[in-house]
Amino acid sequence: MKSSLTFLVCIILLTFNSVVAQDDRTDRLGIGIGPSFMYGDNTGVHSKFNFKVLPAISVDYHKKLTPYFDLKGTLGWQMINSGDHYNQEQIDVIAAANLPHAFSGNVFYGDVMPIYHINPNLSGYIPSLIKVYTGLGLGYFFADRRDERIIPNDPRGRSETYDASDSGIYIPFRVGIFKELKSNADIGLESTFIYSPFGQLDGNDLQQKRIKADMLMQLQFYYRIYIGYKY
Repeated sequence: MKSSLTFLVCIILLTFNSVVAQDDRTDRLGIGIGPSFMYGDNTGVHSKFNFKVLPAISVDYHKKLTPYFDLKGTLGWQMINSGDHYNQEQIDVIAAANLPHAFSGNVFYGDVMPIYHINPNLSGYIPSLIKVYTGLGLGYFFADRRDERIIPNDPRGRSETYDASDSGIYIPFRVGIFKELKSNADIGLESTFIYSPFGQLDGNDLQQKRIKADMLMQLQFYYRIYIGYKY
């Protein structure tokens, strides 16, 4: 009986040791793609969920600092387009301010942020199937657009298109989840909120929206590979 109990305890301990987590996260290089939209002065009626959903792509690099913290650098691109959501009365209000009522273009951005891992692998603990992280950082964007506005004082109300651009500092906030794969990689889902307090992403500062700042929202599916040595 005693030998059987000892054997059972050994089996349990061996099984436990096989699933105990190790702090073996490495530096990672990833690429993400997914849907996005823009919150601006002439980008739709957001209270009615009437806005353009367009693609966004980014690449990132995670530099491990501690079991709980990474330093993350991100470079990305998001397509932007105002869409056709306004009636003539609303367009006339924008035209009276000599501002564009429509646009299409691209936003290029780059940022750096510390990443906090909420449930990392720690020695002596059973690993979680899904890992969660979040971070807040600082970045710089460049918005390259083709704007459209009503020609000032034109009796026929004709419109003109012209090239325009804006740039500035933004504050990114991210929340992500990922699952480690056996192939020295992981897959994940990341939500990004880009807050632009100073730059005009859409070239329009008429302030017809409830929140004054322009914002980008993204939901990207990520694939990251491990690089460097395990710590």
